[in-house]
Amino acid sequence: MSQIDLWLEEKRGEWQADFLGLAQDVAPPCQQTELRWTNVAGNTSNRYKTIRLRIGKGIAGEVWRTGREQRATEIQSDSQNLLKYPIARLEQLDMIIGIPIMRDGIIRAVLLLGFRNPNDSAAPDVTAVYAALPDLSLLLEEEGHKDD
Repeated sequence: MSQIDLWLEEKRGEWQADFLGLAQDVAPPCQQTELRWTNVAGNTSNRYKTIRLRIGKGIAGEVWRTGREQRATEIQSDSQNLLKYPIARLEQLDMIIGIPIMRDGIIRAVLLLGFRNPNDSAAPDVTAVYAALPDLSLLLEEEGHKDD
């Protein structure tokens, strides 16, 4: 397990999320962006590995395009949303929150929090998530240097 995988598993429990995923651009330099779920915790299968997204498509693509947090709720009861968010369909997530991970004003990855059975109370407070993003950004940078 990588340090990122360990971090995701720890934070999934801390934030009481059913699923945490990290989407990154896996395309070679000078090619069109291809977003893939590179690290996940709480997955029910490995089918997430088949998802390939472009900018603007899926929750990760929307976050990548806008550079802002995106949310979707009641996904399982909306066939349009099931088509729009393949990660939610494959992992049976009913509520998702995508958050950009930025460095020097550039999106480096997208963190996804997923909930299979969200309670009817207010949406989760993501203050703790944002507070933890610098640690994740550092792990991403360290892991990126290993590839050099």
